Amino acid sequence: MICNWGILGAGFVTTRAMIPALQRSRNGHVRALASRNLARAQALAAQWQIEQVYGDYQALLADPEVDAVYIALPNHLHHPWTLRAAQAGKHVLCEKPLARSAREAEQMLEACQQAHVLLMEAAMYRFHPRMQRLKDLLASGALGSPRFLHSAFSFPLKDTGNYRNSPAYGGGALLDVGCYCVNALCWLSEALPTSIQAFTSYRETDGIDLESSALLRFPNGSLGHMQCSFVAAEYQTIEIVGSQGALVAPLAFTAWRDDATLLYLQRDGRFSDERFAPADPYQLMVEHFVDVLHGEDSLAYPPQEAVQILAVLDAIRACSETSPDA
Repeated sequence: MICNWGILGAGFVTTRAMIPALQRSRNGHVRALASRNLARAQALAAQWQIEQVYGDYQALLADPEVDAVYIALPNHLHHPWTLRAAQAGKHVLCEKPLARSAREAEQMLEACQQAHVLLMEAAMYRFHPRMQRLKDLLASGALGSPRFLHSAFSFPLKDTGNYRNSPAYGGGALLDVGCYCVNALCWLSEALPTSIQAFTSYRETDGIDLESSALLRFPNGSLGHMQCSFVAAEYQTIEIVGSQGALVAPLAFTAWRDDATLLYLQRDGRFSDERFAPADPYQLMVEHFVDVLHGEDSLAYPPQEAVQILAVLDAIRACSETSPDA
């Protein structure tokens, strides 16, 4: 059975990743696209054979042929449009971060539960075969007991007009790229931290957070460290050091469908690497989502977990020692 999708927003991720993933998926099809830039949406619809184009998000939600929506709007719009999608009876796959705070996310989850529709945050990196292999290696004890986990995601954000530079739009490095880092630490630890120490630098002119670094202690005694930044060089990694080995995943979060990927493994003084053929984590994610809708799979990333991770982000923000940055 095919799921008919509607997409709210026609930005970079929609055009670069999600439309191709949905149109190539084995169980999904893009029925409708809504954007306030109607000309852009019409051009995309012609390119990808999308039947309906709307210049209004609510009009898409009123389309009876749409089963599920992908929300690709700026962060401050995730909450209101998820609530409206739930009210319209549409299942929701929402771009990360699910919300600006755990409180918003809890309201979104409650609305979707009351409407009996599925809600999931689009943490696509988890569905990549390399990340599944990393998780399996850790769970199998191949590294021994995990002692240190490190995740990092940074890039220089130079576009002053980008919504990520706006506090009102839910911008800032912690929500934009730090959410990946914390997500990975909690997912790989299979737990939430029991204590947090953090540092954050803000831009003096508008108060946007430019970079954060946090140390998280987990219940098993392992330590997690995350760093995210809008002013550091482009860099992504997940690193795990266990009692018997270590593992590194470069370009951890945004390997595109044409990118071959690597895992570097160190055990017993020997080094090896595993190479993974290109895979589309977005396509794997949307196929999983539809399988869950049809009762053919159980949800790999429940929304309750996304709410908990947002609570950790809230705690990092609340406990951070702060400093201004030019």
